[in-house]
Amino acid sequence: MKKSADVVALQVKELESLRKELQRHAQPPRWNVDPQDVQKSVVRLVLALVEFLRKLLERQAIRRMETATLTPEETEKIGQALMKLEETIRDIAQKFGLKLEELNLDLGPLGRLM
Repeated sequence: MKKSADVVALQVKELESLRKELQRHAQPPRWNVDPQDVQKSVVRLVLALVEFLRKLLERQAIRRMETATLTPEETEKIGQALMKLEETIRDIAQKFGLKLEELNLDLGPLGRLM
């Protein structure tokens, strides 16, 4: 009888652990369907993707600088373009009342975008 009680207690603990894990990942809907906020939701998604691409381009530029495959002029142009793109993302986010932290989308089981 003691063994079966131990098994049941272990199963209860496992179920509680699973329930807590599911609750931890349970979040409100990722896309706000309120007609008043649709524009803001779309801007958030677009800016998140543009910011993701900007970071990829920045990493590629750094790799190319480290391998000396860019001229100093190209390095300067890329640096200025990436800074301008980042400034533009910040400006648009501010116009729509978004914080840059909000652009890091939750991809569910895959984790955060950035």
